[in-house]
Amino acid sequence: MLLVGLTANLILVASIFMKWKSMKSLQTSDKILSCLAIFRGLYFLGSLLQIIITQFSPWLWRSYIVILTINILAMFIFYSSLWIATILCVFYCVKIVTYNYKLFTFLKTRISTMVPWLIPASLLISLIFSLTFGLVDYYFKLQKVSNGSSENMTASRLANSERFTHRFLIYTVGSIPPFMIFCVTNILLIHFLLTHTRRMRSNEFHIQSPNLQSHFNALKSMTLFLLLQIMLLICMSLSISGRLLDLTLSFVVNSIILCSPPLLHSLYMVYSSNEVKKMFVLMCLGLFR
Repeated sequence: MLLVGLTANLILVASIFMKWKSMKSLQTSDKILSCLAIFRGLYFLGSLLQIIITQFSPWLWRSYIVILTINILAMFIFYSSLWIATILCVFYCVKIVTYNYKLFTFLKTRISTMVPWLIPASLLISLIFSLTFGLVDYYFKLQKVSNGSSENMTASRLANSERFTHRFLIYTVGSIPPFMIFCVTNILLIHFLLTHTRRMRSNEFHIQSPNLQSHFNALKSMTLFLLLQIMLLICMSLSISGRLLDLTLSFVVNSIILCSPPLLHSLYMVYSSNEVKKMFVLMCLGLFR
């Protein structure tokens, strides 16, 4: 499953790269999509490496430096993916929606020049929160070790509970802003597409309209994107708060739960794009030659 997600995102990156190679330039949406595919690929790769360590080198988890490094990298990739998905949704909303507000008018003419600055800024924010998350988690792990003797089991349990509380607090502070922006812009875009599609359907010549199907496809795509992002935030919240541990699920099952939403969206992007499907066919032909 993780290999499928990794492969799907590699195909997305490869198709965008081939597009850049032939045209010597990329649209802003393609640049954002390539960044999203890269970080999602890293997300699947990181989960795969954690499973490999758990299955074949579990002794590495005894090293607090390894745990600190993996926690920081994992959260950085997660936060970055969340922010870039938000930037992509904001870009689509500003470009497609035609509300007559000063903010939309201002952003519509400048969003393409803002994206090269928004992506590094979002990565910097992601790095700050991931470092904070990793260091706080590391501090409470050390505190748990110091209180881990048999006569201090109560203090150890309290420290563990406090650790998950602080983990969840930092995770929430770092993920709620991009998630709220994502939801607002996505709902605005869905409302606009739904309203516009209904108007086109009410037209007696709607069958002859070449834009009707594209509006339907965009509506389905953005609705799916919204639902899967909500699923991802819920799954991640359960994991960060330790609720998945309460269910006594294996590490592999936890990883599958966390990777399911981005996997489904990555597969949908591959399936819904003719260019990406052509790239997939060419890659398959190259492998079997």
